[in-house]
Amino acid sequence: SEAAAAAAAGGGGGNRVFFQSPRGGGSSGGTSREDSVSAAAAVVQVQQRRHQQGKVTVKYDRKELRKRLVLEEWIVEQLGQLYGCEEEEMPEVEIDIDDLLDAANEEERALKLQETLVDCYKPTEEFIKELLTRIRGMRKLSPPQKKSI
Repeated sequence: SEAAAAAAAGGGGGNRVFFQSPRGGGSSGGTSREDSVSAAAAVVQVQQRRHQQGKVTVKYDRKELRKRLVLEEWIVEQLGQLYGCEEEEMPEVEIDIDDLLDAANEEERALKLQETLVDCYKPTEEFIKELLTRIRGMRKLSPPQKKSI
């Protein structure tokens, strides 16, 4: 549509949308104008979404994010086995990977994990050992920085 083409052409630097009058401009102008407006709004929305997704991959290393996600899924699975329940039924257990990475050494990390898992009745030593092995070499993810306007 003309409105979509106009929106795509003007979307380089900002979120500008240029509307063109529908050709013919007869008595049916009301609905086609509304269709043009909604089509242009949809194009702008898609452009904004793509732009936002692009920011995430620039601020964080995609490979690090993938490793972090895989690790967090493994942790949830292991906690489910340790507590013998599904994720929804699990007690409030928060394992902050960045907090563990801030610890001075392996012993301090192990102590933090033991404190976190104090309510668990099953043995946690193997889980702690495996988790410490998995986070070895990982980097702390810094929070995204907001751009000043």
